Amino acid sequence: MSEDNLQMVVVQTQNSGVLHVYVQGNLEERGGKTIILTVHDIGTNHKSFVRFVNHPSMAAVKEKSIFLHVCVPGQEDNSADYFGDFPTLDGIGEDLNAVLDKFEVKSAIAFGEGVGANIVCRFAMGHPNRVMAVILVHCTSTTAGIIEYCKEKVMNMRLENSIMSDGAWDYLLAHKFGGESKSRQEFLEELKSTLNPKNLSKYLVAFTKRTDLSSTIGTKLETVDALLVTGAKATHLHTVYTTHKSMNKKKTTLLVVDNVGDVMQEAPDKLSRALILLCKGCGVLSGVAIPGMERQRTLSSSMEEADRPRRMSVTQPHLPPVPSA
Repeated sequence: MSEDNLQMVVVQTQNSGVLHVYVQGNLEERGGKTIILTVHDIGTNHKSFVRFVNHPSMAAVKEKSIFLHVCVPGQEDNSADYFGDFPTLDGIGEDLNAVLDKFEVKSAIAFGEGVGANIVCRFAMGHPNRVMAVILVHCTSTTAGIIEYCKEKVMNMRLENSIMSDGAWDYLLAHKFGGESKSRQEFLEELKSTLNPKNLSKYLVAFTKRTDLSSTIGTKLETVDALLVTGAKATHLHTVYTTHKSMNKKKTTLLVVDNVGDVMQEAPDKLSRALILLCKGCGVLSGVAIPGMERQRTLSSSMEEADRPRRMSVTQPHLPPVPSA
């Protein structure tokens, strides 16, 4: 076991080489527990999910679940330089099969943030039978828009040489926080002191070269329960709306959290509540109380709540203006 009582397991894959999976929870007590597979965003690693799971609002979920936190190649703290061709987002998504196989898991709740949500989406679209539901935080299903494409093109001239320019760091900050945030400088300092910038640039390049999912996501995830989550101040807010428009509305819930850019860090209680509601709708975590609601409830009220995830109230801000070409 490592810090935070994590167990690191090495998984050999076809596209990503070795994937490091950090297990949060006791695998020897897995009977009856819910398996939740996570994939992190750019500019972070598995620790972002560890922090979220350790939040007080997730205590009951943590007790009844086992988390498999996948670390994207080369994104571990103080990692050595990644050599060879970096895997595509499709390739990493396909390799999540090997992760579930390694732990002998038939199906799991798949949970991704940012680029990790895009990867989880690709995995679920290719293998819907292996996911009970997907939780997609700040998920982008489209390719880069015109303005974003121009910015990414300028960055790529440096990124292709494994150099993180000032523009690339600024892009990461905007990607994570959207507007201004008190946490920006703290995040940047931690980022520069822990992640290998050459490897970080490779993950960022893989994201800028992403292929479009929006045209097929509705069909391929037609039978999958999905929770889309974004902050009203998030940079990619409009692309989350685009993703939602493409999906099966009967199976998909959209949660927009007012006044935040980074939902996992700034509104973990709201995210945990939405996660619990989704899981109850899938028939798991039925004994977990919902934060903010009375703990004592009758069986009938519990059953009503279990049927509620797709009707949960959301805060709908005004749609952001779409940038002109």
